[in-house]
Amino acid sequence: MTRPNIVGVTGAAGFVGANLVERLLDEGRTVIGIDDMSTGAIENVARFLDHPNFTLHQYDCRDTQRLRADWADVDGIIHLAAMKIPRYEGGLRTMQVNVDGSHAAFEVAIALDVPVVFASTSDVYGNAKAPFREDGEIVLGPPTSRRWCYATSKLFDEHLALRLAEEQGLKVAILRLFNCYGPYNHATWWGGPMSVFFEEMLDGKQIEIHGDGKQVRSFTFVSDTVDGFVRALDTPESWGEVINIGNDNPITIIDLAHKVQAAVGVEDAIPDHLTSFESMGANYQDVYYRVPSTEKAKRILGYEAQVGLDEGIERTLAYIRERRAAEASRDQTLASA
Repeated sequence: MTRPNIVGVTGAAGFVGANLVERLLDEGRTVIGIDDMSTGAIENVARFLDHPNFTLHQYDCRDTQRLRADWADVDGIIHLAAMKIPRYEGGLRTMQVNVDGSHAAFEVAIALDVPVVFASTSDVYGNAKAPFREDGEIVLGPPTSRRWCYATSKLFDEHLALRLAEEQGLKVAILRLFNCYGPYNHATWWGGPMSVFFEEMLDGKQIEIHGDGKQVRSFTFVSDTVDGFVRALDTPESWGEVINIGNDNPITIIDLAHKVQAAVGVEDAIPDHLTSFESMGANYQDVYYRVPSTEKAKRILGYEAQVGLDEGIERTLAYIRERRAAEASRDQTLASA
């Protein structure tokens, strides 16, 4: 099989999507992107809109008929579009978008007989024992806690994909992503703790750290996450497999906050008293350890994260400062017009 050269991407204007589009275009591939802009932003892909090999369609990825028409010529699909953990509300929408959107992408892949790489999440492991292994246990919390809507929807999608592979021939690789960060990430909690830490510190505010700050995470720079998708797309041996994509060097949230504070060059951004999870609604439950086993990614994809945390923080901070300067300049221009 030759590598897919016309690639359909859902969530193309989102954080990972924008970085993935850039990688695929740099490799000379054609990208047909889909995004309803509910969480993506046209600014993320503005630099590609005149590119001869890039097309962006704005609509909900659950529209199977339109997907089938717009992707008639694709020879590979990457399905990124999803709603994330409903921290305060929106649990029903999270379930509907993630389940129905994935089903649509899988159905189109079957109809076209092309491979699809599906973005799942490390959240499906719940509070299992780390390091998380793809064939290991899954320990999700109760349905009375809304935060598990996201993990449950993604786990359902994984089961759906693998059953479609068994019974209808779907060529699918499932990637469980671990705490991706970097340029074009959402500037709110939607983008994760690192995004919020940068934005609030640069605004001269104290940050929020929930719980005791000792939660352990493995942060993966976005170029490494994107590399996992490209490798899976180009590797037929990944079909029918669930593979962790992440950096296996963990850090606590409180230590991450101190690293970001040092990089930004501010003091007293970290509060003495941390924030209770009660602020996120009744029965919110956190995951305390989220560290991947990366052996399978190395064996099947030849994948290993390349960007260390210190370098990733520096590159992310440089992007955020550049973005904020451009926004300030634009605002000043509009104000004086």
